[in-house]
Amino acid sequence: MPDYTALFEVLGQYARTFALLRNLADRDLAVTEGGETFRSLDRLRKEFITVLNGQGSERDRLDAVQVLADAARLARGWAAQMQASLDAWVREGVAAELSLSGSTHEVLRALASAMVADGESIARNTVSLGAPQAAAANAGSTACYVAAQAADPAETVVSDERAQTQLITVHCVRDSAHHRLPKGQEEFRIAPEHGAAVAARVIPVTVGAFDDTRNAVRDGAFSDYASGAFTHWETGSGAGAISQETSNRLFGAGCLKLTGNGATAAELTQDLAERDPALPTGRFWALGAWVYVSSLSAGTVTVDVLVDGAPWTPALTIDGSTPTGQWLHLGGIGYVPRAAFPNLLKVRVRCSSTFNGVVLVNGAALAPTVEVPHAGLQLALFEGALAPQALPVADRFTIAATSDDAGAFQCFFRDRLGLAMPSAASPTIADSLAE
Repeated sequence: MPDYTALFEVLGQYARTFALLRNLADRDLAVTEGGETFRSLDRLRKEFITVLNGQGSERDRLDAVQVLADAARLARGWAAQMQASLDAWVREGVAAELSLSGSTHEVLRALASAMVADGESIARNTVSLGAPQAAAANAGSTACYVAAQAADPAETVVSDERAQTQLITVHCVRDSAHHRLPKGQEEFRIAPEHGAAVAARVIPVTVGAFDDTRNAVRDGAFSDYASGAFTHWETGSGAGAISQETSNRLFGAGCLKLTGNGATAAELTQDLAERDPALPTGRFWALGAWVYVSSLSAGTVTVDVLVDGAPWTPALTIDGSTPTGQWLHLGGIGYVPRAAFPNLLKVRVRCSSTFNGVVLVNGAALAPTVEVPHAGLQLALFEGALAPQALPVADRFTIAATSDDAGAFQCFFRDRLGLAMPSAASPTIADSLAE
């Protein structure tokens, strides 16, 4: 077993060094201890500006402010050199302790796996994401979903502690009206305050037999219908409750209509085994659908995914609390394990035997999420009936992310190495090594 104490003693020294350089160069600090006061470069610069505001001879000494600004830039340069040293230590010292070789990222992934296997952990950061807020001026009805989730080496879904406190914006940069993109192919830009922006595209609704490269569901519009059955879907039970609605729809020539009598269950599935290329597993996926509740007095309608016969989380559930008389989008994000081979995946729409009412389903979609790793974010954008626009005012969403930054080691791994390590409320590796 690796000597975790020895490893984290060295990593802790790096964490302390980066914290010192950050405090020195970029924070407004004045700390008194033992009769001495430490002032950061930013605090000294601020105090100079405050007092050099009188006679001309005083104002001439504003060159001292520039000297302090240069010193802060120099300290940031030291941080860059220290980063190179840290990367070398990971590739050499940490790799040797684990008896392997590889890139910095590969070695750290191996360290995380070893920590999970050995029951080791560091202090946890508690993170959260607010629901995406659509701008009031949005022209389109694109639906946006986010999750701060990651899969650890044991394939357990955990909070993604790479998330940090910031405001993330998602805005349309190319659209069908101004850039000649096909509707449902619009491009967005995910821009966190910290780190590089990431490109994203809308998940389109599929109509008919066309296989889209980003939406795994064929004919998610439920448009192809003949001889009382949907061409690309298999009826498992309750055929009498399943039909097509053609007058009230958002996409294609029609949509799925479920009519419940309070005594009959119904199920409609689509096997994804024949998708070519095979669907990627071991990653996060987003499930979404547009639904319209005409009436619902009892029971539920559910849109979900079966993974080797077992229901996947999340499931989209329509019940008595769902608003009636309007099209609305339901969606969610979940993890499909590596062991869930593509031939074990099915999309399913079903109603319970107690379902009594009329519900329409249109625009069903299943697609991989867009990952923004440095923001700890999984994101999906689903096509709506109204296309988003990039000009003259871009359609926009804002997402508020928060972290309590409670773990000194976790913040160090996040900020300096770009990943999160196994954590716990009662960690085995003390943060005192890094503080």
